[in-house]
Amino acid sequence: MIKGKQRELVKVVLARCSRYITDTCIDPVELLACLKVEGQNAYQFCIQPPDAPAFVGNSPEQLFHRKYLNISSEALAGTRARGKTTTEDFQIGQELLLSSKEDNEFTIVRDSIKKKLEMICDDVVVHPSKALRKLPRVQHLSAQLAARIRNEGDEFDILNTLHPSPAVCGLPTEEARQFIQDYEIFDRGMYAGPVGWFGGAESEFAVGIRSALLGKGHSTLVYAGAGIVEGTNPSFEWDELDLKASQFAKLLQYQEQHICLQEAENMGRVI
Repeated sequence: MIKGKQRELVKVVLARCSRYITDTCIDPVELLACLKVEGQNAYQFCIQPPDAPAFVGNSPEQLFHRKYLNISSEALAGTRARGKTTTEDFQIGQELLLSSKEDNEFTIVRDSIKKKLEMICDDVVVHPSKALRKLPRVQHLSAQLAARIRNEGDEFDILNTLHPSPAVCGLPTEEARQFIQDYEIFDRGMYAGPVGWFGGAESEFAVGIRSALLGKGHSTLVYAGAGIVEGTNPSFEWDELDLKASQFAKLLQYQEQHICLQEAENMGRVI
């Protein structure tokens, strides 16, 4: 347990913000296109107010999806790399499924989301209760939740109730929020916030993780978070942060090389 100011923390999610300096300016739309190619079965987004930095991400985590009165959500926690071979990938996945630490972290997230849904919904079903969710670079523990809200006007309550989940904040929520405020040395901004839309018959939101903030100059801030629970190994969590941020590190390098190549070709045409 982590000692909070009031109650003991069962879980807290601490994030890391890494600054990448490139020789050229990165186009957020081009970066988004690259994320779309890599981000199968995930949410790609780009939010850029006028004359402001662009918040770009490739989030695997659904906050909720509502169609009429039916709502679905997802619990996502626990992380491992993908294997280089089919056999290695299977072995890593089994290790993730059988890890007591990862199961503890995942169970906290799943059960908390279920309890939150039960506050505003009827007939909450969890199926499967735990499975592997495989992405191009990483794999997670995952559970699907389905329920039926009591009326369509409750969708604003859904957003307020479900966010932030223990997957991005912690448990108990207020103690974890205060712990993050006290110990993280940067402002999260839009990182881990809800990203989505409200509609008439349908609404959908994701959690703004696996994201980056692209400034006007050559500086890009890349965000990644790791859940801290009893039994956490700090060095493993640091490696997990590197793994989650790797898609941006490699894409930024690729984008910079691509821009330099285009500039060289344009100079050749001029000459």
